[in-house]
Amino acid sequence: MFVSLSFPLAAKDLGTWGDLWPVQEQSMLSFIQQRLVDMEKSGQLAELQQGFKERVVENTLRPPPVAGLRTDTRAHTHRVDPSVSLREDMADHNGTVFARKGLRINPLDTVSLPGPLYFLDADDKRQTDWLAQQPAVLNRKVILVSGNIRDATKRLDTRIYFDQNGELSRRFGLTYIPAVVRQEGKTLVVTSIAMPEVAP
Repeated sequence: MFVSLSFPLAAKDLGTWGDLWPVQEQSMLSFIQQRLVDMEKSGQLAELQQGFKERVVENTLRPPPVAGLRTDTRAHTHRVDPSVSLREDMADHNGTVFARKGLRINPLDTVSLPGPLYFLDADDKRQTDWLAQQPAVLNRKVILVSGNIRDATKRLDTRIYFDQNGELSRRFGLTYIPAVVRQEGKTLVVTSIAMPEVAP
């Protein structure tokens, strides 16, 4: 059984209560633009830009140091086999597979290390003094794990590289510095140099 109920409905004007304001939302873009204009007028924008530039220069000249490396009063030597196992088949531009997944490849079979790699902390005077005494070797590369690149370049009078994010240090299994990496046959020999103890 369906029962329909109806009630008389009437709308009533209750008038205006309180002040009415038009809805005005400032767009995010215009807010940012206005904020930049205000900062430029006050000189705050120039200060921020200068601070940003200084931080970029500082990070470029002194990247974050490689963690976990230390000196020792004894020398250490170990060998590194740079061979890698392919994770998938490799094919040329025609789709012809020339290397199968699982194949072990040693890059030293086709290319040689051009010269020794020297790893050191340029903030440690013992290590920079040691490097300064080393004979000039053809194609050597000096790689910092810590320190200021520009200062080290001037002090050591050589081109300087930096081991960004410690990629090379991990690849060569470095624990102690300074260290020298040299090729010997199809392996790499990593030798850390004994450093005198730091005076208390």
